[in-house]
Amino acid sequence: MLSSLILAAIVLICSLNIYFVTAECPNACSAHGRCGAYDMCICYRNWMANDCSERICQFGLAHVDTPLGDLDSSSGPLTGPGTTVATNDAVYPFGTQEQFPAMVDSDGVVVPNSAHYYRECSNKGICDRATGNCQCFDGYGGSACQRATCPTSSAGTCSGHGTCETISTIAEWDNGNIYNLWDEYSTMGCVCDAGYTGPDCSQRVCKVGPDPLYYDDFANVRISNYTIQFFVTTASKTITGNYSIIFYDSYGEDWETIPIDIDSTCPTIIAALEGLPNGVVPDNSVLCYRADATSSLAANFPGYVDNEVAYGTNSMYIKTRYTLAFTKNFGRLQQPDINIYLDGTRPTLYTNEAGSTLGWHVYPNGFIGEWDDLVPDLCEGVLVTLTSGTNYDKIATENTQQTKALKRCLGSADGNSDLDIADVYQWDKGTVQNPHLVRLIEATQESLALTTNDMKRDSALYDYPISRLCDKTGLYSEKADRQDGSVQTQGVQRYGDATTLLDGTGWCVNRNPAGFYAVLIFLNNEFQVFSRPSADYSATTKFHIFTTTGYLQLVNPNTAAFTHTFPKDAFNVNAFPKNAHSKVIYLGNNTASSDYFGQVDCETAPKGTYGSLDCVNKNDYVMILNTDLTCAVGAAGVCHSANPIYPNMYKVNKIYRKEKTWAANDFFNPNNEVARHQIVLDYGMNVKYVNTQGTGATYGNFVEASLYKFHPAPYNYVGECSNRGICDTTSGVCACFAGYTGDNCAYQNALAV
Repeated sequence: MLSSLILAAIVLICSLNIYFVTAECPNACSAHGRCGAYDMCICYRNWMANDCSERICQFGLAHVDTPLGDLDSSSGPLTGPGTTVATNDAVYPFGTQEQFPAMVDSDGVVVPNSAHYYRECSNKGICDRATGNCQCFDGYGGSACQRATCPTSSAGTCSGHGTCETISTIAEWDNGNIYNLWDEYSTMGCVCDAGYTGPDCSQRVCKVGPDPLYYDDFANVRISNYTIQFFVTTASKTITGNYSIIFYDSYGEDWETIPIDIDSTCPTIIAALEGLPNGVVPDNSVLCYRADATSSLAANFPGYVDNEVAYGTNSMYIKTRYTLAFTKNFGRLQQPDINIYLDGTRPTLYTNEAGSTLGWHVYPNGFIGEWDDLVPDLCEGVLVTLTSGTNYDKIATENTQQTKALKRCLGSADGNSDLDIADVYQWDKGTVQNPHLVRLIEATQESLALTTNDMKRDSALYDYPISRLCDKTGLYSEKADRQDGSVQTQGVQRYGDATTLLDGTGWCVNRNPAGFYAVLIFLNNEFQVFSRPSADYSATTKFHIFTTTGYLQLVNPNTAAFTHTFPKDAFNVNAFPKNAHSKVIYLGNNTASSDYFGQVDCETAPKGTYGSLDCVNKNDYVMILNTDLTCAVGAAGVCHSANPIYPNMYKVNKIYRKEKTWAANDFFNPNNEVARHQIVLDYGMNVKYVNTQGTGATYGNFVEASLYKFHPAPYNYVGECSNRGICDTTSGVCACFAGYTGDNCAYQNALAV
């Protein structure tokens, strides 16, 4: 009965021409989508093709933007970023553009002059549609080919002699610099171990040294020279314990000494440095002078500014101070560091204070190692002396003919001939905006006599220059024949006499004085010096003078540079002394302005009213000098009392604007902009320049310095194989030219042919 009813129903449906037709999407959308209207697959996320059988690869920021082509088949010109096509596409669900991608903000407005939009495989690979994995082009890697990979060989990534890092990390390791462009996590590079170089760290670095042909009767290699001092802010307190010195060699590798007691004398300190492994500091190469603890450490110390011990109510009492010179470690070495945590997190150097004010400084005294001679040109036949004038030092020649020759050697102070004096000398006098830079080296290689204060030096009496810096072997000073044939005895003192070690009492021969910088202008018919080297020499000491075709440029006359911010630092009892020899200088304006705060970087340096004469970038050479403290230039002369005896030439490691914060001690500037613009130097300052703004003041009242940029015309004289051989980068061994020998080719030898 049931069967007959079903059959009757079928006959009825057929007689009414009612049919059911069932269709199907291609491959049932490969189980990676659903079948929609018109038998079209609507693919699940990250699947594509008409049957959803192909994978979509990962997207990343495109290394290079490229057009996508005629997506709408219009056969006309490709449409630009303002026209969106191919909407609802599996790869570009919100549409894309034919020519270049539209970079838009959160409101959908196209951002002009932008690039590196998201593309499949970052536009540096081919998508494998079967697996969804990017097949990256050579040199690129990552799931989306988003990284430029580091070179890899059979020895491993970076040849096994370095690590592969992002450009952001490399910048951070370089003095905390910030790199936040589009490729901060995409561009990769090898950071090589010390002694290796090249893009893949496969090449060895050879030993370095000074060119033996650089030496002559006058030109001498400048070596690294650092003062290290420890202090507290209370005179009656003591410092106990030990620390270590972290020394950096010519390749930038760090080496840490054994513990050094705070009361150690020069022989102990030298032994710790020369005891570093691998002969990194050669034997008998370190010179040392330790200030006598029984004398005033504030005064009569070479290259030190006498007024730096007291800071108003915040004082600095130096307990130990010594200077080190590294005569066989060549090049512009990284400044040493001090480690007082030799027992994990517990300090091994401490004071007897309830709240420790222990601090230390490391800084050069105007004598810094070099790769390049920045002031290389000897002014032949000219000898000069230094004397102290009213508010300035001055340089004098021996006669009128030498004065004319010196003018000719000085040449143009600003790098062009616009202001040159039209006479046979073709020179200009120099200005505060463009002073002359010279280098002075003691002449005649004669020794320097000791005067009653044991500091003034005179080259006229004895045969060799002398110095407080001595080594640990043999004599603190050596006997030398006078020109008249008699024997020099004054100042001769053994480094160790019986069991007593004498620190700070003797002198030793310095046959190769390195020379120091001086900045000068010709004013009131005399050469006036910005610094004060006459504090260390008598008026009869003679110097050879070197000049340069490079020039100094005042960056901005409205910019003030200083090492302390007052009263901000005054709120912290430790701030003034601890910042005294910092690598950081602050920039401010010395002219009232609501929109200028001293910035001198090449990106934001101002134009117009407060416009810069120059700008500063990373790795530029700069000098910081006070040029007008208490006297007016053009009247009494260039003021030098606030400047160090020997000014340093610094390199810029970092120039930036610090993140804006707000604190109670920032009230001296309501806009909180003063001291945000900062420069980090490669060495600590050997002088202080203090912002002395009064409470509530907004602008002005600086005891500050001017920032100068040096445009060098250098002569390279320190390098691999001493510039007298070819470095075999496979072995790291020098192949010396004929006539030169030594592991760094630094020695001339007639038999080496």
